[in-house]
Amino acid sequence: MRAVSGDVELDYEVRGTGPELVWLHGLSGSLDESRPLCEHLSTRFRVLWYSTRGHGRSSPVHERHRYSYEVIAADLERMLDHVGFAHPVVAGGSHGANTALRHALRYPGRARALLLVAPGANALRRPDRLRWALVRGQMGLAARRGEPAVVKAITGHDPRDPTLDAAGRAAVAAARTHDLASLLSAMQLIPDQQVVPPRALAGLRVPTTVAAWAKDPVLHPIAVARRIAALVPEAQFVEMPRPATLSPAEAGALMAGWVDDLLRRSPGPHK
Repeated sequence: MRAVSGDVELDYEVRGTGPELVWLHGLSGSLDESRPLCEHLSTRFRVLWYSTRGHGRSSPVHERHRYSYEVIAADLERMLDHVGFAHPVVAGGSHGANTALRHALRYPGRARALLLVAPGANALRRPDRLRWALVRGQMGLAARRGEPAVVKAITGHDPRDPTLDAAGRAAVAAARTHDLASLLSAMQLIPDQQVVPPRALAGLRVPTTVAAWAKDPVLHPIAVARRIAALVPEAQFVEMPRPATLSPAEAGALMAGWVDDLLRRSPGPHK
């Protein structure tokens, strides 16, 4: 399905019954990439997920001003209105966690609770330029080598490998839903922003769980996740396994447990 959000159309799905839950994917993710996780979650919750502007089958975007976190948070607010979600738990990973945080400050009271999985390094300040330059350089090199190299950089799977298993083939297929030029613009422009000012988090009054793993200092520093949990008054921090070690079912069960806990901690009916 598609919905108009300002100057773009967003590719989205809603599935399941139960409490409202939104899942926001990370940078280079998409609706298709999120499908295995969201299908597991939809057995317990009514789940909305979609491709961020410039990702997947959503409208391509290239201009800096159209990739601001203010604009991306407004997309989320419009999507909630479009599907009729009144007061959902808003969950996201990496760039999606950053979007959830910005949305909660920009639209206070809309989210029933927040689940922030591995917030990106730029959540509280712009990332270290030298470290991020190395990541950008790797993506630029992949782009010069062509589409298969970009897909491999995004997914870890070489699309030319005939031995790929079903999960690998699905990851490659999801990556190929992107307009690659638009995705490369996103990967240049989105991380080069500070998402929220740290001092503003003291006023964020919403039950929050922040989860992260160790030894990912460039993209998802665990120190950033711990600091967010310390700054948000109603937040808890959880250290989690690296996602690469979890199957979609294991990741879904872990997230469902966190969402259940947030529903118990948040006001309103647990229905």
